[in-house]
Amino acid sequence: MNGRPGPLLGAPPVPERRVVRPHRTLLRSRDGIGHVQLDWATAPGTAGYVVLRADHYEGPYAPLHPRPVLPPYADTHAEAGRGYWYRIAPRTAEGPQPPLPGPVRGCALAPGSEPAHVWVRVDAGTPHRPAHLTGDGARALVTATAAVTAVTAADGGAIEVRLVNAAADRPGAAPVPVLGRRVTVEIAGLEPGAPYRLRADGPGCEPTAYPGPDGLVRATLVLPLPGRRTLRLARDRTHPAPAKEASGP
Repeated sequence: MNGRPGPLLGAPPVPERRVVRPHRTLLRSRDGIGHVQLDWATAPGTAGYVVLRADHYEGPYAPLHPRPVLPPYADTHAEAGRGYWYRIAPRTAEGPQPPLPGPVRGCALAPGSEPAHVWVRVDAGTPHRPAHLTGDGARALVTATAAVTAVTAADGGAIEVRLVNAAADRPGAAPVPVLGRRVTVEIAGLEPGAPYRLRADGPGCEPTAYPGPDGLVRATLVLPLPGRRTLRLARDRTHPAPAKEASGP
């Protein structure tokens, strides 16, 4: 008989062997004030990653946290001025996988005269677009979510920006000054020259804001770690809008 022989009668079925595709991703590091930020692209079917650190390229590498995490990740245990090597190990449905090749080097920076800065931009004209974050520790230390409800409509509305300063591996709740961030929130898409009420759950904001010709309002807050602050902006109906200057005779 031609072809492959079939299984013997009465023999137990042979379990199918699951093929595990090779995992490829590029680990990147960025030196930040009081932390080392790590980022990489996740692979399909991966539940998370364990970040490992070593004092030397050859190791030994030890995990920084007990459970898998997703990128970006901030190592806030890094001593300022001291270099480390990092690797990541994926966790899949088959269980823990060996560390990926290609360790990267990182070194936490010492604090300067002012807190590190993060910029958050929210567009009131596109309420479904997520907030855009840039700066030292953005997304790894500082995250932001925005809720917009027709802030430019005639019947009112509001926009709330919720800021959180937290690290994935930060134990306890003791504040660390070196990890505090100065966050500038930019809200675009507002009516130029119209008065808005600006409130925050803490000091540092003027009560009334007037967008410029670009329809933009800026507010700067200090966000310690750990810390949460909420910024709220709404049309102010108690103050009339400034009179527009005549464009010509």
